Amino acid sequence: MSLGLKIAIAAAHFSVYIVVAICIWIFSQRSEFYRHTLRLRSLPSIYWGYVCFAIATSYEVAEHMGDDWFYVSQISGLNNLFYSFIVFGLGFIALGLKKNTWLDLLMIACMVATPFLYGVNDSKNPLQVIQLIVAVIFIFKWYVVMRDWRVFLYLLFSNVLALGAGIALIVTGNQVFHLFIGPLSAIALLILGYVAWIKPYRYAAAQGDASLEDV
Repeated sequence: MSLGLKIAIAAAHFSVYIVVAICIWIFSQRSEFYRHTLRLRSLPSIYWGYVCFAIATSYEVAEHMGDDWFYVSQISGLNNLFYSFIVFGLGFIALGLKKNTWLDLLMIACMVATPFLYGVNDSKNPLQVIQLIVAVIFIFKWYVVMRDWRVFLYLLFSNVLALGAGIALIVTGNQVFHLFIGPLSAIALLILGYVAWIKPYRYAAAQGDASLEDV
């Protein structure tokens, strides 16, 4: 693999850090609206969820430093931590949005089970089922809060396109596909960030209250 491709793959991974910082900034800038108008359950939980995505990326970067950025599907401790913190990130953000007792219990069960299901029978298949359940709950709770169809684009970018690029990478071994996984996941998060940014304006328009547009 060429040096240029290695640098491009590394840069693609670090794009997640930028998006995480942007999303935390968005919620901090809109904190009054989300605390007092929409009455979200916990902004600190949402912040911590985004931090979990950055931690997950750090574990992935650490593993790639050992394999020289050449992706090989394998079972490892670092890979377990990578997947676990992705689920933790989705879980903490979902729990911070709105209370839903049964979905929250299911989400917590998935978060607890993830590290233990990883690598069962030398497979990631049980983990992928958990990730799908978590992603559906995550997006459902986003839609309940935001009432914006664009939240479903998260599933398109993270669970269809990014997953498709990952499968293509594993099947073909062509490391070019590695370039797309991180940025597609980052775009998925950025779409949710955009929806969160414009929600106060959409809310103000729906309420016919121009004063809210400065929230």
